[in-house]
Amino acid sequence: MKLLTKTHKFSHVLDRKLDLFGCVRVGNGNVASWHEKKLRDIGISTLGIIEPNLLKQQEAVKRGINVFSSFVKAAEMRPLFWDICCPTNTHVEVIRKIIEIDNKANIVVEKPVCNYEEIEMLCELLQGFQGKLVVNENYIESSVTQKIKELIISLKITPQRVVSEMTKNRVNDFINGRFLDNNFYAFGYEDSHIIANVMALGKEYLPHKIGNIFYQDIDIKVKDKNYFLPKQGMVEKHYTAVNDAEVVLYTSMTGKIKYFYPGWSSKYFDRVPEEENVRYRVLAVEDYNTGITIAGFYEPIIGQNRGEGKVVVYQDGIVEEIISSITDDTMGISMKNAVEYFQGKRNNPCSAKTAIQIVEIMNLWH
Repeated sequence: MKLLTKTHKFSHVLDRKLDLFGCVRVGNGNVASWHEKKLRDIGISTLGIIEPNLLKQQEAVKRGINVFSSFVKAAEMRPLFWDICCPTNTHVEVIRKIIEIDNKANIVVEKPVCNYEEIEMLCELLQGFQGKLVVNENYIESSVTQKIKELIISLKITPQRVVSEMTKNRVNDFINGRFLDNNFYAFGYEDSHIIANVMALGKEYLPHKIGNIFYQDIDIKVKDKNYFLPKQGMVEKHYTAVNDAEVVLYTSMTGKIKYFYPGWSSKYFDRVPEEENVRYRVLAVEDYNTGITIAGFYEPIIGQNRGEGKVVVYQDGIVEEIISSITDDTMGISMKNAVEYFQGKRNNPCSAKTAIQIVEIMNLWH
C-alpha cells in the first residue's frame, strides 16, 4: 500500500502519453555513453538525463541532452523506460525513487544490479513492483556462448573443466584515476561478465563447492612516485560445479593472459599477444575423455571487426574447426532485447533474480 500511495501522489506525471521511443538515463559516465549509442542505433532517443555531477551535466548540455532537476520532472516526459547507469551503490535508491513515481515503470539497470548487502532491500522493494526490470548483463545471451552450448550437445561432450577469462591491462586506467575496487580487487572490474558467461551454459554449471582463490599485486609509478596496489594485479577463483566440472574464473589487470587457446586471432594464432593493451576474453570447455575442447572468443579480437566473435574446436589440442565472424555485439543485443521485452515481444533477457544470483556468486569467496 505504501508504494501505491506514493504512486498516487505523483499520478499527475503519468497523464501524458507514453513516449514509445525515448528513455530517461540516470548517470552520464562512460557506461552511459555506451548505452546511449547502442540505443540510438535501434531508434531509442535520450529524452534527458539525471546527473548530480555539474561537469557531467554541462557535458550533456553541450551534446544537446536535457538535464532534469528531479525524478518527477523526468517522469513528466513519460519515457518508455528508465536507464540506470549510475554507481552500483546508488542503484537501489534510484530504483526506489522511480517506483515511488511510477509503480509500473520499465527499468534497465546496469550490472551489477546491487551490492551484496543490499539484496534483501532490493527484493523487498520489488515485491510490490508491477512494472518490468531488466539488468544489463550483456554477456548473458551472447551468440558466442550460444554456439558453445550447441557444440557441447552436437559433439556429445561432457566438460570436466570450464575456463572463463577476461584480461586487459588497466594500469594506465588506474594512473588516469579509474576507481579502485577494494572489495573484489582485480575481480571487481569484469566479475559479473566472467560469471555470467559460465552461468549461460546452464544451471548445471552453477557452484556446488567453493575452491581456492589466488591474488597478485601491482606496483605502479606515477610522476616518480611508487604505488603499491594489493590484489589489483590478478585474481583467480576456482569452484566445483553442480555437474562436478572444475570451473576457473580468471582476470588480470596487468594484461597477463593465463589461459591462451590457439586460433584467437590470425596475427596471434598460436602465441600470446605481445601488445600491452590487448583485451582477451574467452570461455572454454574441456572434455578430457574425448580430448575435445571448445573455446569461444568474445570481441574485440585483433583482425576482426568490433562486434564479432569466434568459436574454435580442438581435438587433443589441435585446431580442428574455426567458426569465425559470429555477430556478437553483446551490448547492442542486450539493449535490443530489453526494449523488445518492454514492448511485449519477448521474455526478460536478464531478470533481477538472475542478476542477484550473479552478485551472490561474486561474494561466495568473501
